[in-house]
Amino acid sequence: MIVYTIDAYSKVDENLLFEIDIPEKNANTLAEIMGLNAEDKADFMHGIGVYNINKEQAILLEVLLGRTFYSSDLTLQLSAGEI
Repeated sequence: MIVYTIDAYSKVDENLLFEIDIPEKNANTLAEIMGLNAEDKADFMHGIGVYNINKEQAILLEVLLGRTFYSSDLTLQLSAGEI
């Protein structure tokens, strides 16, 4: 099973503050929002990759997920992994 998450880290001490689980059915849309090239997208679909999220991407992800999480105080990353 592939797990996709948005990980939010403090910019002050780099501690992980929270994670948002993303349903696997959204994987293609996630890849589009992140602007992944074909090779990175293939890796991502197989559960490989961590990508920094910028403000514009965060806003699109918020709309997709129906949840607000962007803050300039956070470092956001999208990660894919296999469990």
